[in-house]
Amino acid sequence: MSTQLLEHTDITSIDSRLKAWTTGRGGREQDWPVLMDEETLKRAGYPDAFPHLMMTACVGTDPESAPGTLSSSGWCLSPAVCYHAYAALEGSIIHGGLRLAARGHCFRNEAADELSPGRRQIEFQMRELVLIGSTQWIEQELAGVQGEIDTIASNLGMPGSWEIANDPFFLPTAKGRAHMQRLMETKREYCLHDGLAIASINRHGNFFGERFHLSLSNGQAASSACIAFGLDRWAAHAKHAL
Repeated sequence: MSTQLLEHTDITSIDSRLKAWTTGRGGREQDWPVLMDEETLKRAGYPDAFPHLMMTACVGTDPESAPGTLSSSGWCLSPAVCYHAYAALEGSIIHGGLRLAARGHCFRNEAADELSPGRRQIEFQMRELVLIGSTQWIEQELAGVQGEIDTIASNLGMPGSWEIANDPFFLPTAKGRAHMQRLMETKREYCLHDGLAIASINRHGNFFGERFHLSLSNGQAASSACIAFGLDRWAAHAKHAL
């Protein structure tokens, strides 16, 4: 494993480049925790769509007999970076638009037979730029983003293409939502030639604005979007050092 890690471009170097891009676009750097309370995830709709991916933090009710007496603590390991933004801003009025940037550790209970370092992991790191404002403002912010990310990735020896996508882990009962994602083109992924997605642009509409009571100055629910980079995948597949 150590030899394999030495062959990969350092995650910190990759993140420095992507952080420069997010802050260059006006993103205010944030420092969010790994833990997230279950209620926040419920309001974000995560258990409805991805209950099989959630990872909870447990506590020992009796230290003498742990781990047999572990019980839920009411906290989960964060599955995505952007959820922290909506919870932190709950009840806020968004004037103009807001750009927040952060790097964080994320956790998802992936199937054991699908795990592969640099491709699919239970713990991984993400760099995100979260946008909150009116739909028009968000579309203005997203204009040109695909080309800029394409250039960054290509300069690191990772040419790819943008594909219309949906979250691949929707349960059968949620296939309608996944289908709507494709029809409305709310999710686009930058994929390498082997199909591996290393970045995505996700338009949420006013879903999180309504769930977390984020409003515009005119009283309407704010819209949101996030631009996400899988740092482990970037580090594992970058061929040119920064």
